[in-house]
Amino acid sequence: MPTRWRPATPSDAPQIATLAHAELGAYGEAADLYAERIALAPEGCWVLTDGGNLIGHCISHPWRRLAPPTMHTRLGSIPAGVDCWYLHDVVVAPAGRGTKAVERLLPILATTAAAHGIAVLALIAVGGADAYWARQGFVAADGGAVGFGPDAVYMERAVG
Repeated sequence: MPTRWRPATPSDAPQIATLAHAELGAYGEAADLYAERIALAPEGCWVLTDGGNLIGHCISHPWRRLAPPTMHTRLGSIPAGVDCWYLHDVVVAPAGRGTKAVERLLPILATTAAAHGIAVLALIAVGGADAYWARQGFVAADGGAVGFGPDAVYMERAVG
């Protein structure tokens, strides 16, 4: 069955948390944290489905470059002075891999960021995923991955 991205809703948060824990291990977060981010930046939060099943998600929101939010901590609000669109989690389960799901999602996120006057997408790559993100146009930037583990790489990509 074809996969498609649809906007995430707070009711998706438990499934998002389950998928995040299954695919990201200790990097997966609690459902209430995902629900909060969906409420704060719904236009940056998406789920990948193959019909009725949730097989991927993206939780993203405006933030500050080189200063990603602390893991496992609620945001409370989006801070003033944002200058990047931060991809907090992008997860695709094995059932969705090979569908170019992320390649289809990145233009959506770039358009969203641009609509907010933000010119940079940012993320933390873990578990060797920096090679994948580099193929998507992201470049490592020093200093932004403090506290995310020894293999974490902070990366950015221009929206345009």
